[in-house]
Amino acid sequence: MEDLVSIILPVYNAEKFLNKCVQSILNQTYKNFELLIINDGSKDNSLQICQELAKTDNRIRVFDKQNGGCSTARNMGIENASGEYFTFIDPDDYMLPAHIECLVKAASKGDMGIVDFLRTKPKEKYKENTIKQLSVNGKYVEKDEFVKGILAFPTYGGGVVWNKLFKKSILKDVRFDENCYYFDDLNFLFKYVMNCQTFYYLPIKTYMYVVNPNSNSAKNLSERKLTCLYGMKELVSLAEKIDVKYASYAKAWQFLVNIEMRYLMHINKYKNEEILNDINNTLKSTYKDFKKNKKNFHSFRKYGGVAYKLMQMFNY
Repeated sequence: MEDLVSIILPVYNAEKFLNKCVQSILNQTYKNFELLIINDGSKDNSLQICQELAKTDNRIRVFDKQNGGCSTARNMGIENASGEYFTFIDPDDYMLPAHIECLVKAASKGDMGIVDFLRTKPKEKYKENTIKQLSVNGKYVEKDEFVKGILAFPTYGGGVVWNKLFKKSILKDVRFDENCYYFDDLNFLFKYVMNCQTFYYLPIKTYMYVVNPNSNSAKNLSERKLTCLYGMKELVSLAEKIDVKYASYAKAWQFLVNIEMRYLMHINKYKNEEILNDINNTLKSTYKDFKKNKKNFHSFRKYGGVAYKLMQMFNY
């Protein structure tokens, strides 16, 4: 019998996307799954929609909780998951039909199974040739190479959790840090990876990461978003205890995250001298690691050093 896969879906004010997201899960070629929907204190009709969807399929379980952030919702999903495997999906994204089957195929060959994802827009549609997808051959990835990959987005699917399949037997006490609301995937993934020995990657795009071109959320700044500064410090601290190479990769990524937060503080006119001083000190101490590892990064992230110099030049 096929192994049970638990799919964890955190939901907050996602009424516009839920039907498409959930329907893509119900359309999976791999049928032995449970869908755990965690309503994180939504203020719209998300909970009611989830409850109606649960009436249509007994594989759907709905949980309702006070708002605490995505990490709290994902942790609740993990605690209530029954599957041997588990994975995640965000409510504004969707899966192509062979997504779970491809993940299980990959995970059967290693401690973690990984596929890739495709950035798409809300109204774009993609057809999947399931037979072709399932016939794709993957490859084993060495642990050092995989750690470098998750800290150099998007190699091997990047530092996100929704295109990877995790094993409950390996998870142990690894959980999402509930004090971190942005870049929270990365710490969870790094801690899980440290419990693994083998990684199997299928170079196919079966997860659809939906980017709304009209959204301003990427340019917004909040206290919750700034918790990523804490999260990156935690990641560096974890890496330093394990391997000097991993620590250097983590510091390079920390440099880029701090560049982003400094930029957002500037354009949002967010005044906090303590945070700004901490960012500036971190940038100064991690710049050498960024220069050492910038060849690992993808596309425009390689130009983080140029952005840093410009920020210094124009004093912002």
